[in-house]
This record gives sequence, structure tokens and C-alpha cells, in this order.
Amino acid sequence: MQISVNSTIRRLNSRTREAIRRSLQDTLERLSSRISRVTVSVIDENGPRGGVDKVCRVNLVMEGFGGVTATGKSEQVMVAVAEAARRARRKVRDKLKRRIDRRQRVRTRPAELAAAAVADADADADADADAGL
Repeated sequence: MQISVNSTIRRLNSRTREAIRRSLQDTLERLSSRISRVTVSVIDENGPRGGVDKVCRVNLVMEGFGGVTATGKSEQVMVAVAEAARRARRKVRDKLKRRIDRRQRVRTRPAELAAAAVADADADADADADAGL
């Protein structure tokens, strides 16, 4: 999993960038085999005016699954990064779970249809027997 950090905030030094990388690595560690690339963008929406304006956008590329984007916003950079990382992890898990659920539905569907057809035939036979046919 490759992680690149981009920022428009000038005071974002190399230590902070490394802390951002570690935070994302720790949060996404269990899913890292599925993720090929992570791009993190940190911007200051209001500039020097302050306030809740640090925005972290995490873009993930997953082979065979497409991309995932998550955003976090806070007054502090690392809080925004942690929020975006948690949201990204949740989205990746949901995407993987949906794919697994879809596979299971496709596998079980023919068997379920066959079972339903047998049940319908049995019900029709019971109805015919009750009607005296």
C-alpha cells in the first residue's frame, strides 16, 4: 500500500506528514492487502482566519473494486486525518462486504429457486388431492 500526502498548508512539516502516513497505515492495516494506493490531501479552507476548516480527503484505489473517497473536517489536522481514515476504512469494509454478499446471493439463488419450485409443485399436488382430482 503506497501512501502519498499532499497539502496546501505551509506549516505541514515532514514530521506531521509522517504522522499522517502512520495514522493511515495503522487505521487501514487489516485491509492493506486489498488497497494498492492511498492519496491524502490536506487543505485549509479558510486560510489564516482559523476555525473548523482543516479538510482531509483520502482517496483509495482498490484493485478490482474501484476507488473510495472519504473526507474529514476539523480544527486540527490530525483529527481531520483520523476522521477521514475511519470513514475510508468503513467504506472499504462495506464495499468488500457487498461484494461477498452479492457472490453468496448468486451462488444460492439457483438452489433457492429449485426449492421454491418443488414447494410450489407440492402445494399444487396437495390442492389437487384436496379437490379430488
